[in-house]
Amino acid sequence: MFSRIGKIPIVKQNKLIFVIRIASILTLLYFIINGFPSFTTLPPETTAIVTGALSTALAFVTSGIFSNFVAGVLLWVIDPIDIGDVVKISGHKGVIKSITLTKIVIETFDRIIVEISNSDVVSSIVLNYTIKPKSRKKYFHFKRQIRAPQDVGNARLDIDAYNEVIRKQEENDVKNFFNSFSEDRKKIIHSYTFKMRVPYGEFRIKIDQFNRLCGKYGEIFGFRPHFHVLDFSNEIFVKFRILTLDSNKLLKFQLQFAKDLYKIILG
Repeated sequence: MFSRIGKIPIVKQNKLIFVIRIASILTLLYFIINGFPSFTTLPPETTAIVTGALSTALAFVTSGIFSNFVAGVLLWVIDPIDIGDVVKISGHKGVIKSITLTKIVIETFDRIIVEISNSDVVSSIVLNYTIKPKSRKKYFHFKRQIRAPQDVGNARLDIDAYNEVIRKQEENDVKNFFNSFSEDRKKIIHSYTFKMRVPYGEFRIKIDQFNRLCGKYGEIFGFRPHFHVLDFSNEIFVKFRILTLDSNKLLKFQLQFAKDLYKIILG
């Protein structure tokens, strides 16, 4: 019914279905307990044996289901994650495709579908890379929330290839992204980061090629991917960061972006 209506947001649909399932289970239990009056005519000893055996059997059978159910209720109340968020759970990094009463489904950036039980989600560390800016109108607050740790203070490792032109370009990118975010009705920004190792030889040439490639993918993601030098020695580690308003674009284009970067590194 919800899918045919098409006007209810996916997150609200999920919560409504969750409430309906709980009500259905409680109704079913009520009819099971009160729907068999013949139990009252049995001797108390027989009733105790039957109910005890059934309770023990049900406890063993439903122990995992019950723990997932309780974990699902806890996740629903706390609401740390939503459908479409970019997360890392139990070592799996990807986009949440669905949240049910007993499990969540993640599609990784390798296009692999992973199902994780709610009890495992509750017992593991959940990293949510989706940003929910508090202010949609003030550029200063917006910029502070989306900047990377390497942008703060002296954390950035500067090299001569990173000049004032690139700095101004990144500032213009953030301003344009803020304007598109303010005009869009979406309230969240999806972030994804990954590191690549770059040889020392011809590194500055590769930086220029990285910059041109980021400009190309900026038209796809809606925001030019940025990169930072994390370590500069015989081998250099560069961290790339993608921001977009549509998590499906990460699933569709991030892998190709990484492949194009790898071609530059090998070239």
